[in-house]
Amino acid sequence: AYGTLTVRSLLDTREHCLNEFNFPDPYSKIKQKENGIALKCFQSVIESLDSLGWEERQFALVKGLLAGNVFDWGAKAVSE
Repeated sequence: AYGTLTVRSLLDTREHCLNEFNFPDPYSKIKQKENGIALKCFQSVIESLDSLGWEERQFALVKGLLAGNVFDWGAKAVSE
């Protein structure tokens, strides 16, 4: 009835239920802490990317986006 069962669909269902029944995000404090750490690293990451050649920069950006999405989905193997 809901299509293929994936990690993404489970996360979306969880988010929907939390919002529907007015539960606060149980991970909001962790997310705020991680965002603060990420912001502290932001400038050095941008400078590092700026120092790369065009092709290396494109590869680094795509690799970072893919890794970020997989990590965000909670893939244990990626975080290890």
